[in-house]
Amino acid sequence: MSQKNAKYVKERSIPSDVELRSVLCAIAAALLLMSGCGSGGGRVDMPVVALPPPASPPTSAPPADTANYTVLTERTLDADGDQVGLDTYDLIRDFGGPNPIEAPDLYAVNHPGVRHIYEDTDATVGNHFVFTIHRDIDIDRDRVENDDRQRNEIKTYSSSEEAVKGYENETFVYRWKFRINSAMEVSTRFTHLFQLKAVGGDDSHPVLTISGAERSGEDGIEVRYSPLQQDTILQRMDWSMVTGEWLEAYCRATFSESGDLRLIVMRMRDNAVIFDIDEQDLDLWRGTDASHFVRPKWGIYRSILDRDNLRPDEETVLFANFSVSEVMLSN
Repeated sequence: MSQKNAKYVKERSIPSDVELRSVLCAIAAALLLMSGCGSGGGRVDMPVVALPPPASPPTSAPPADTANYTVLTERTLDADGDQVGLDTYDLIRDFGGPNPIEAPDLYAVNHPGVRHIYEDTDATVGNHFVFTIHRDIDIDRDRVENDDRQRNEIKTYSSSEEAVKGYENETFVYRWKFRINSAMEVSTRFTHLFQLKAVGGDDSHPVLTISGAERSGEDGIEVRYSPLQQDTILQRMDWSMVTGEWLEAYCRATFSESGDLRLIVMRMRDNAVIFDIDEQDLDLWRGTDASHFVRPKWGIYRSILDRDNLRPDEETVLFANFSVSEVMLSN
């Protein structure tokens, strides 16, 4: 139901049971009168009237983060429109630093000449970024030896400003919107769309991801928490719940060996809840030195070992309204 129609249904006056009975009685009286005046004088059966079901009780309020905190710093990245404002890559560099983009066209040995991140607009979120990936062309940056994967991502990293790096015992809130191409397929391996990744210490495996993967023959989207080299799936939903839909994501994480995670993903069209995760005492820290930190990554990073389970067509994931905030929790 569109928002316009939903509003109409909400505002339309609903007749009471007494009013409905009055209407039915009037119909019955009219029909009886007609039967007495008819040439045959035969019996006229009352029509069957289907009454509307009783109104359902209102659904519960959408999930929210009930933690109290003060925002210390906030950095945002918003598309400013195709052929308008800054060049797309310059806009991203203003947010993430000199080299925050890992797009195939930035590497001569990869897929130069074809922009893999550009801007577009639509009626739902307005200006946004379009990330593209090509199964049979793109590789992992300039790592020709990594022939089992490909990526098109943006990130914060060591040369980014301090405000977008999560150090030990700090709490960060990440917000963004994204839309997965309606025909996109995932494999039995991994298709990461969001990562929290350690820099320093045991940082080979992401701390947290939102990923697409096929399991038991069914495509799905899942939140993976990874204590060291093991993955734990915190929640998983059917792929059809999210493809072709704008989703809004909220993630609060405290980076410690006994950290907290609050992650909410909702479908914007109807506020359907995709993920609602509230976990305490998770190991969200990999660092071993005061200089180590955790940073976000967004885009498409996927294995191509299970190539036949991926479409040869260009795939797109749209992103909008990135926000990175350091916050201070209050009791």
